[in-house]
Amino acid sequence: MQLILNIPAQQATENAPRKAAVFACYKDGSLLLDARDNLKPARFTMQPTDNFPWSEFIEKLLAAWQLCDYSDVPEAFKPIKQIPPFVIEGLPNEPVPQQLKILATLRSQGYFAPLANPSK
Repeated sequence: MQLILNIPAQQATENAPRKAAVFACYKDGSLLLDARDNLKPARFTMQPTDNFPWSEFIEKLLAAWQLCDYSDVPEAFKPIKQIPPFVIEGLPNEPVPQQLKILATLRSQGYFAPLANPSK
């Protein structure tokens, strides 16, 4: 199962819609994406203020977790320990800002590896 996302056109995508997968997540909230549409640039960075499709990402992430197929899950979201079923079941019912807070809480509780600083 691939976590390929539809990234809306914006400055980070050179004003063109893109298909991409999350390659890396950083402490500052930026994301490095790996293009899956054969367009250039092949990798691009999105900042926390950019229009990232979090709801689509979380939906696909939850499906991968439920299937226990972590092959295409970004390292930053591969569970180190089993995520409680009530979290997986309840996450889709929350608004996106709350979903992001829940993911951050899981990270702080050791369910995911700590995020690195972006390399300059």
